[in-house]
Amino acid sequence: EPTSQQPPPSATGAGEHVEGFNPFAAQGRAGAVPTHQAVSGLGNPPAAMSDELFRKQEELERKAQELRMREEELNRRQHTLKIPAPNITQRPHNWPPLPSFIPIEPCFYQDIEVEIPVQFQKTVTVVYYVFLMYVLALCVNVIASLFYMIFAGGPVGQLLLAIIQLCLFSPCSFLFWFRPVYKAFRNDSSFNFMVFFFVLFFHSLFTLVQTLGVSSYACGWINTIETFSVSIPIALIMLISALCFTAALGGMVYALLRVHKLYRGSGFSIDKARQEFTNGVMADRNVQAAASAATTAAAGAAFQQAAQGRF
Repeated sequence: EPTSQQPPPSATGAGEHVEGFNPFAAQGRAGAVPTHQAVSGLGNPPAAMSDELFRKQEELERKAQELRMREEELNRRQHTLKIPAPNITQRPHNWPPLPSFIPIEPCFYQDIEVEIPVQFQKTVTVVYYVFLMYVLALCVNVIASLFYMIFAGGPVGQLLLAIIQLCLFSPCSFLFWFRPVYKAFRNDSSFNFMVFFFVLFFHSLFTLVQTLGVSSYACGWINTIETFSVSIPIALIMLISALCFTAALGGMVYALLRVHKLYRGSGFSIDKARQEFTNGVMADRNVQAAASAATTAAAGAAFQQAAQGRF
């Protein structure tokens, strides 16, 4: 019968569901939720990236600060060692301090508090005072020699010699023993220490002769004592000169001992001075050219003498 051959409605619906079933659609719907979750999870990386950027920015700022600190330290060392940095003007010369009406400009820049390290400033100041004391002794010696010549029958040659000593030894003392010790402490130079010791030692012996007043060489102790029997006022003036020379001599000896103590305690040596001389003076092109010219001239003269002797 037709009615018995029709499938039941539930079976028909089930068949339609079976025929319309797509197993991949379920997987697609099931995977839709994680897809939305993954998409929603993309909001976290920007926060992590911003933290990383902040850390990098802080690191860059820290490195920039370190570079600024190093630059300041380099500038400070250049200022201490007086190394000419680019685009920095040199300090104007301020020594000797001459009056403005004199048409001569100062020759050197000198500032102990600026150029000399703190631990050596007192020593350099002491040496500078010794230099000033010696110049004062030379000035007093000129005055005493003048009075000695006029009122006590002193020799004219002693006055002329006193004037020559004042004009010659004042700048030479500054250039050949004070300036070297100044540059030695400023630049940490062993060679300048050697120059200071060598020159000041022999200058101390010379000052000893001036202090004694041997052979009317200066107004020292010997001719001062002899003048007391001729004129006491003139002898007292000469006594001031002898005392000034004595103080200058004592200051020179003290300066030698004090600087030598610092020199030995700082690790300087003759080998270091020799190396500085080789790297500094002998490496100069002008010195090399002069040495080469002198060698060539000596070789040419020797060759000419040999040729003349042969023929």
